Parts: sequence; structure tokens; C-alpha cells
Amino acid sequence: MNCKNDSNVKNNDYHTPAEWRFSSELEISQSEEQQELAQRLTLEADRLVDQANDAVGKNKLEIDHQSKVKVKDIEYKCMELENHKNGLNEEIRLLLGYQTRIENAKKRLLGDALDVIAECFRLRNCRQGIDLVFDEVEKQLLQERELIKVVNSQLEDLVEKVKVQIRKLREFIYNLIEDLHCKENTLKIEEYNEKLNENSIELSILNDKNLIKPAEISLTKWDRFTTDILLTASRVLIAGRPIRAYFDQCLSNIFKTLVHQSDEVEQAFKLRVEEYLAVIENLSKQRDETIKNAEEVQETIDKLQNAVDDKESYIALVHTRLLNRTRRQGIELCRDELEVKLNEEMDELEHNVQSLKKMIVDTTVCQRRLKQSSARIEVQLIYKRNTLRIDGELCGEQRKRINYRAF
Repeated sequence: MNCKNDSNVKNNDYHTPAEWRFSSELEISQSEEQQELAQRLTLEADRLVDQANDAVGKNKLEIDHQSKVKVKDIEYKCMELENHKNGLNEEIRLLLGYQTRIENAKKRLLGDALDVIAECFRLRNCRQGIDLVFDEVEKQLLQERELIKVVNSQLEDLVEKVKVQIRKLREFIYNLIEDLHCKENTLKIEEYNEKLNENSIELSILNDKNLIKPAEISLTKWDRFTTDILLTASRVLIAGRPIRAYFDQCLSNIFKTLVHQSDEVEQAFKLRVEEYLAVIENLSKQRDETIKNAEEVQETIDKLQNAVDDKESYIALVHTRLLNRTRRQGIELCRDELEVKLNEEMDELEHNVQSLKKMIVDTTVCQRRLKQSSARIEVQLIYKRNTLRIDGELCGEQRKRINYRAF
């Protein structure tokens, strides 16, 4: 060892053998303690891992069970919601049928029935002379027209009630659909969750733990929400049946009234046609008898005229005799019995001729009046045949367009 090294050794502090042994023993002791701690930690880690695995298994079974229970519960509620929705849709379909029926009835009442009545009035205004009368047919047609206006107002009120009921049902259907949509979405989520496992998840999802917010709606409130919707829908369905029965009763009463009034109109037309047929028959007979009487009167006139002509020949004969006797001369120009007799004959013949001529005049007047009566009857027949055609044929064809029983 050189001098320099000697100098360094002298400056260093030396440890004692005891310190050296203690240091070795201390390191060994600390190493053993660390080994024991490592063993205890290994055992505790194994225990915790087993405990965690057991907890995961138990929780998985419990969660799977709760998930199935939840899914079954939601599926049942979905089925109930779907059934009630179908029931409400069926109720709406029935109400839409009523709405269509009422609107068609209104259309036919306003478009057909009122048009038919107006056309009947127009046709009946084409009646002529005395036949243009305000009769029972006219009265019944007016009553039918006023009844249709009243019925139309009732139908408008009824269809508005139907629309209100449909709107109410659609509101409930909307609530059912919304709840059904939410539950179907939950089923999709639960179905997706059932397919997940610990190996199919990215651990990066743990960074989004703060995005998970606890649900604030309690299970009781959740269950009561759907139950209330179902109960309300059930009440609406139950309440809808009497409403439809009310609609049925209203429509039945309305159309019974219309059918009754239509029958009254048809009966009035029928009686009026029968009356016209009877009058036409009587007038035709009377016309024929009048014409026959006029012909008989003409024969009488001819007979009277022949009598006048015959008597005027006798008057001419007597007149000629008297004229010839005026040519007598002297004392022979006397008023003898023959002249008196001739003058008496002349007066009698002239009186008879005057009577016959007066009878001819009276008979001619009678004949003229018979012809005038026949002409008037002919005009009446023309009027009444025209009216019979209007009421029996034209209006009858129009009335066939009305069929209240089809409503």
C-alpha cells in the first residue's frame, strides 16, 4: 500500500464487527418480513379475487333474473297496451262508419231528397187552370222539406258529437302509442343488454361513468302510470258503447220520422191520383153525354127547321090564295067565310112559325151552351190529364230517387 492509500484509510471511519453482523441480520430480518407480507397479500388477493368472482356470478344471476322479470312485465304491459290500442282503433273504426253514414245521409238528403222535392214543386207549378191548387200533396211536400231541414241540423249536431268522440279516442291512442313506444324501446335495450358480456365491452366506457344519471321515477310511479292509462282506456271503451247505442237510436228515430213522412207524401200522391182518375172518368162521361145531347139538339133543330119550312109553304099557299082573291071584282070582293077562314089560317100558321122559330133560337142557344160546356169539359180534361201525368208519372219517377230506408 502506497502512502496516498494510507492517508485515505486513516481518514475513513471503520465499523465494528458487531455493526457488520447487525447489519446483515437486519437485512435478513427485513427481507423475511417483506416475504411474509407478500405471502399475506397474495392470500388476501386470492381471497378478494374469489370473493369478487363469486359476487359477479351472484349478481349476474340476480340481474339476469330481474332482467327477465322486467322483460316479462314490460311484454305483458305491451300486450295490454296493444290490446287496448286495438280496441280503441276498432271503436274509432265503428265511429268513422257512423260518421260516413251520417255524412252520406246528409249528402243524399240535401243532394237528392231536397232536389226531388224542389223538382216536384217545379213540376206541380206546371199545372194549369183550376188544377193549380194548394192540395194535400203540396202540404205534405212542404212538411217533408221542413222536416229534412230539421233532420239535417240534427245530423250536423250528431256528426259533430261523433267527431268529438273520435278526437277523444285518438288522444288516448296517442298516449297508448307513446307508452308502448317507450316500452318497446326498453325491451330493445334489455334485449341488447342480455347479449352483452365482459369480453364484448371496451374498457374506455369507464371514462363515461359521469354520464350515467340515476333514474328519478320510482317503480310504483312507473307501474301506476301504465295502469292509469289502461284503466282510462278501458273506461273510454266501456263508455263508448252507450254512446254508439245513442247514435244508433238517434239515427233510427230520425230515419223512422223521414220514412213516415215519405209514406205520408206517397199516400197523398196516391189519393190525389185516384181522385184525378175518378174526376177524369166522370168528366169524360159527362163530356160524351153532352156531345150526345148536342147532337140530339141538332136533330131537334133540324126537325124544327123542317117544320118551319113546311109551315112557310102553307103560309105561302094561303097568302097566294088571299092575294088571288083580291082580284075579285064588284060585289064579289066581299069578306066571306072563306076569306075569314083563310085569314084565321094565316094567323095560326104565322103564330106557329113564330113559335117554331123561337124554339129554334132557344134550342140553338141550348146547343151552343152544350158545345161550350163540352169544350170547357175538354179543357178541364186536358188540365187534369196534365196534372195526372205530373203527379202520377213525373213526380212518381222523381220520388223513386228517395229511399230513406237505405240510410
